[in-house]
Amino acid sequence: MFKTYRYLKTSFYEYPTFFTAWVLGIAGCGIIGVVFPIRREMGYARPLDVPRTYPMPQRARVEVSGYDD
Repeated sequence: MFKTYRYLKTSFYEYPTFFTAWVLGIAGCGIIGVVFPIRREMGYARPLDVPRTYPMPQRARVEVSGYDD
């Protein structure tokens, strides 16, 4: 345990960007276990999925004329 603390302290001073990335990565994993249950408890509902196709018009298709090559 003491060596782990020493390693974190050394990396904080010598490599602050790597240390910050490590801390944010660990915090992100913890947030997943905390935020989603709280959102569910507060009544959050997922939004509707985005349509993956364009709806076709409900009418007869008209032949295009005047643009022949």
